[in-house]
Amino acid sequence: MAAKRSLKKIYQRLFKHYGHHYWWPGDTPFEVMVGAILTQNTAWRNVEKAIVNLKKAHVLAPAALYSLPERKLARLIRPSGFFNVKARRLHSFLTYLQQTYRGNITAMKRRPLATLRRELLAVSGIG
Repeated sequence: MAAKRSLKKIYQRLFKHYGHHYWWPGDTPFEVMVGAILTQNTAWRNVEKAIVNLKKAHVLAPAALYSLPERKLARLIRPSGFFNVKARRLHSFLTYLQQTYRGNITAMKRRPLATLRRELLAVSGIG
C-alpha cells in the first residue's frame, strides 16, 4: 500500500505541475470508448472525421448509437476504415453496455476494474 500511495503522490505532483495532457481526445467518457474502437487499424485523423459525422447526426450517445441500424452506423463511421467491421464491433459493445448497464456509463465505471476488464474482453472486437 505504501508504494501505491507514493505513486499517487508522485502523479498528483506531476499533474499539478504539468496539468492535463489530453493524451486521448474526447469530450465524454463514451466518446473516448467509441474512439478506442474506431482507432483500431487506422490513423486518428480518420477517426476524428467519423466522430464528427456521429456528432453531426446527433447519435454520439449510448442509446442513440445503440438504436441506429448497423448499415447507417457503417456509413457514418466510413472515414475510420473497415467501417462494416467496426460497425459490428461498436454494436457488440453497445449491446453489452445496454444489456449489462442499461447504457449507463457511470454504473459501468463503478464495477471493480478486474471484473470490468473481464467483461469487456468477452465482447467481440474489444481487447
